[in-house]
Amino acid sequence: MNNNQFSKNAISHRELNDFLIKAKKDISSINTSENNQIKGNQEFNILIKAWSETSQKILLMMNRDQKILSENRNPRSLMAYGAMGAHINMALQALKATESDQ
Repeated sequence: MNNNQFSKNAISHRELNDFLIKAKKDISSINTSENNQIKGNQEFNILIKAWSETSQKILLMMNRDQKILSENRNPRSLMAYGAMGAHINMALQALKATESDQ
């Protein structure tokens, strides 16, 4: 073959470029992305579970040991504890609402 003739199976640079653009992404990069997302979801779920358990323990202690929490506290502290308990309860209810979507 001389330099001016191409094989019947030859492909031009433009055609090769078109194939490259239309080609699917590398599966390994997709799998890595999916694995990172799954790992992030698992880590998030572990943290949520730990937070939920800790929050429930705090609420139990606040309800059970009210006398200890209220002794020698000024009214602002008592209001702050009450607000904290209310917010923890609301957050736990919000968590339950998100779990019903799944």
